[in-house]
Amino acid sequence: MSKGFWEQMRGFPTWQLSLICLIRLGEPMVFTSIFAYIFFMIQDFNITDNPAEIATYAGYLSSSFAICQFLFSVQYAQASVKFGRKPVLLFGVVGTAISSLLFGFSKSFTMAMIARCLMGALNGNIAVMRVAIGEIAVEKKHQNMAFTGLSVMWGIGSIIGPVIGSSPLLTKPGGVKDQLIETSSYDEFITKHPYAMSNIVLAGYLFFSFILGFLFLEETAEKFKNRKDYGLIIGDWILRKLGFKVPARPKGLVSDIEQVDEREELLRPAEIYAAVDGDGGENDEEIDSPLVSRRFGDAARRRYSSEQLGPVVSDDGHSVSTNAGQSFSKEVFTVPVVQTVLSNFLLCFHTVLYSEFLPVLLASQVSVDKLSFPFRIVGGFGWHTNDIGSLLSSTGIIGSIAVIFLFPVLDHHFKSITVLRMSYALVPIAYAIIPYYLFTTHDYNPANSEWLATSLLYVTGMVISAAVSVSFPTTMILVHRASPEKHRALINGSSLSLNSLARGISPILFGHFMTWCNEREIGSVPWLVLGALALICFIQSFYMDEYDEED
Repeated sequence: MSKGFWEQMRGFPTWQLSLICLIRLGEPMVFTSIFAYIFFMIQDFNITDNPAEIATYAGYLSSSFAICQFLFSVQYAQASVKFGRKPVLLFGVVGTAISSLLFGFSKSFTMAMIARCLMGALNGNIAVMRVAIGEIAVEKKHQNMAFTGLSVMWGIGSIIGPVIGSSPLLTKPGGVKDQLIETSSYDEFITKHPYAMSNIVLAGYLFFSFILGFLFLEETAEKFKNRKDYGLIIGDWILRKLGFKVPARPKGLVSDIEQVDEREELLRPAEIYAAVDGDGGENDEEIDSPLVSRRFGDAARRRYSSEQLGPVVSDDGHSVSTNAGQSFSKEVFTVPVVQTVLSNFLLCFHTVLYSEFLPVLLASQVSVDKLSFPFRIVGGFGWHTNDIGSLLSSTGIIGSIAVIFLFPVLDHHFKSITVLRMSYALVPIAYAIIPYYLFTTHDYNPANSEWLATSLLYVTGMVISAAVSVSFPTTMILVHRASPEKHRALINGSSLSLNSLARGISPILFGHFMTWCNEREIGSVPWLVLGALALICFIQSFYMDEYDEED
């Protein structure tokens, strides 16, 4: 750690940003936890007698969350302007927790579908968190690290979620359906509700993060900073009893409690805006961090700040419209903008499909008698939930390591477009060869070692995870640098919307396609198509350039 890093971290709002990150962690944990058992859950619903159709229903469950979150995210942003950031964030946490419990106790596919829809509809927190972070980290030298925290939390959540969802202590596929069974012991309870305990654990974490937020999270919206916050009053009292120093609060917020003797000067609104706009002398100082690339941090700060998130919302809670004719003019959606946004969309499209349907392939029953190299592929690897969870968590760790340590090094030594092409080049082949590992299993050929297929899946999964983890921040940089400064809000909003659309529609379409292929015993075709999509993404990158932000 260099002297410059510690200088950058001086005055960093660690406590408030840590609370935001703890709240953020819950969503990826809930979202990824079902991957380990989704195949078995649908199988237990007895909704179909054809195992090939499970991929279709898995696509429905996966898409429902993303589509509903996409539909309600703008309403959450507007609500945060009208009611404040803190109450909206806490509402989203509680909504996610309740939806998770409903999903865990689901006894039918319809109930599970409703629970996932509610989970997406009741949690539009990500846009609000981005705004809140920009309002907490008002000094430019802090914003690189602050905004990167959201990406890191997603990586950590994608590690923890599958571990919880696959734990044999929490999940027991194939539970009984007798509603009259007594639940006098834990074993009987988990047998009757095989997917409830993992969701109870996740809901417990969400309620814990709600309590932390209620007690200690400060309102970041300037309009509501002086509003009395009873949760913060109680939280300050607890901190004082524990011997911690509590900052001075506005009189309206804590008028009925005794203020501490040592008062810390509060930033006036003009000072806050000066810090954000770069008019405040030392706030303009930017120190290159060894952990976060400066180019990535700058792009993240500008993209995720409140000024760069569309739609633009005024202080009175009303949307500020953009001229429709200008929005779609050639001045806005230039060739570089279209190329970078399209690359981002294609990346999101094929990575979502991989994440959703790899567990389905891993969990599908082994059918070695129907395998015939190279085209006839049926079934899967026959893995259990704990095996799937271990693979997903391990590859998630590699992805987190790649984005934290590998990406800054590559970003420092190579052009962004070069890094993007290198990461894109590895993925198409990796996708295409995954189903062919069935021919390396011990069940197919006793001469093969029992660990061979598992090792190949782990190595391939880690390569894909590392490549994708590097690709996402790189595309974010290129979208930012290709966008005209005065239209970045519209362009970034469009890019984020397309990503949500990809997460919503791709599992439905691909689920039907995978079912169609499995019924015709050509299970390799979906993965070859997925590799072709990644190849198109790679080829398209050669039509892009290292766009200059100044231009």
